[in-house]
Amino acid sequence: MRFILIITALLALAFGGWWVWGSRAVDARLAELTQELRASGWQVEYNTEGTGGFPYRFDLDLRDLELVSPDGSFGWQSPRMRVVAQSYQPNRLIVAADETHRVSIPGQDLDVTVTGPRASGAVEIGETLPVNEFTFEAADLRIVSSLGWESGAETLLAALRPNGGVNGYDAYARLQGVALPEAWRALDAAGRLPDRIAEAVIDADLTYDAPLALSGGTARLDRIALDSLSVDWGEVTVEGEGTLAIDAQGAPEGDVVLRITGWERLLEVAAAAGVPIAQSSLLRGALDAMAEGGVLEAPITFAGGAMRLGFIPLGPAPLLR
Repeated sequence: MRFILIITALLALAFGGWWVWGSRAVDARLAELTQELRASGWQVEYNTEGTGGFPYRFDLDLRDLELVSPDGSFGWQSPRMRVVAQSYQPNRLIVAADETHRVSIPGQDLDVTVTGPRASGAVEIGETLPVNEFTFEAADLRIVSSLGWESGAETLLAALRPNGGVNGYDAYARLQGVALPEAWRALDAAGRLPDRIAEAVIDADLTYDAPLALSGGTARLDRIALDSLSVDWGEVTVEGEGTLAIDAQGAPEGDVVLRITGWERLLEVAAAAGVPIAQSSLLRGALDAMAEGGVLEAPITFAGGAMRLGFIPLGPAPLLR
């Protein structure tokens, strides 16, 4: 019996020592990451009392978070974020975020509320902690802009996994019950389309110039291979795929082909909203001739920082870096 008690005591001491070492490592990694971001020009502010959860968890509670990009174009504020890892499996992380956030983007601030935001993932144990997997899910997403518009979604799911390629990842996202802003509903005063998109799903392969990691520098997106895109919006459905390369300025180059059912409804809404080109009978006839079996195949070309549908300009392309 004495031997068993001695062994038990030694194991308890060893486990406690492991937790102490691990908690100090977590605090040190947080300090290093904060310093790396600040050295890159990011504004990073938070309050924490350090790692707790002895002896079974590494529990890091961050409060009054504020993150601002070097150029000031992006900002994020939140009252609290909690990161938890089991002490026997420290490379698997669970992140529980607060239900209120403020996101700043060029020209506006977004107040975001969400129910049960939760992320989980795994990293490789190493110097930079490369990401092995990541999943995020939430419900009742609501976005209120300082410019006066509102939007949201009933559910949100996003996932990321390495795909075996060099710095390659499988990415998946699904939104359900997407509420359209009032400005869109005002354009469609006749109610030709529902005020919510039932579902939107994206499945893609992403390639970066370096592994995604929690430390050691920022990986930049180099290529998007869109395996599938699907949108269910009442009479309008969209499917698509394509490949885009990302140039040094972050502009996409390549083609995405969309197959649109119910495109006539979209044209009617645009025409009723006063879009001149949508009111053209010539355009309507051209699109009708292009459609097969009621499905319009629309190749969107990204080039020179702009987008176009065939000969029709669609405006500047979004920057993806």
